[in-house]
Amino acid sequence: MNTKLFPKVARWYDTLASTNETAILDINAGKGADAGAVYWTEEQSKGRGQGSNRWHATPAANLTISIVAYPSHLPVDRLFALTQLTGLAVADTVRHFLPERAAEVRLKWPNDVYVGKQKIAGVLVQNGLRGSQISWSVFGIGLNVNEKNFPQELKTTATSLRLLAGTDIDRETVANQLFSAFSKAYELTSPARLPELDQAYHQSLYLKNIPAPYRNTETGEHFTAIICGVAPTGQLRLEMSDGREQLFSLREIGFLR
Repeated sequence: MNTKLFPKVARWYDTLASTNETAILDINAGKGADAGAVYWTEEQSKGRGQGSNRWHATPAANLTISIVAYPSHLPVDRLFALTQLTGLAVADTVRHFLPERAAEVRLKWPNDVYVGKQKIAGVLVQNGLRGSQISWSVFGIGLNVNEKNFPQELKTTATSLRLLAGTDIDRETVANQLFSAFSKAYELTSPARLPELDQAYHQSLYLKNIPAPYRNTETGEHFTAIICGVAPTGQLRLEMSDGREQLFSLREIGFLR
């Protein structure tokens, strides 16, 4: 079992439809997408987040990358550990460049990184499965570095390192910090260290132990509940008003705060 991974830029593009899509095509075609290979583009025409969400990024202002790995040591029922480690790596990177705001950096389930109540990054992990094993994984990361021009509908809900630090930040320096943090977090996917990964993730979980409003997307019902954690399978664990715990998958719940 090898849980050592050293991300390194292997393919750089002026523009792509999607770094994740390009990496997956190369993996399937056997085009040398080695473990740790990083796909970096200055502009994505079809960059996306979870589901159908689009990812906004001004060309050459941010980090839009994908990292390739082959975590065959992880069982399929622990796929969410890959999203956990990616979020932790990005959060640690944000804290490095915003030390005075470190306590406000949180992981919003399932795959966003927040500073306060504003989104600064998102991750999208896609996997290829072979039976009960993970054949390959592509870790897509969009981190707002020097973004200043958010569309009107995002001005109050999104932010960047530049807006919070008050100055431009060298993207290569940010990337190197991210790669270092990712390498350390990837080691936590060793089966013996998964409890450590879970603990670190839950320490940074957005709205954990705080009453907050949510919407049941299947019934339309609005309700108040408390996040008590995330199950190993990736479902959100909510303590309902009557004290019982209920699990929600991504498409079953919406945050109202």
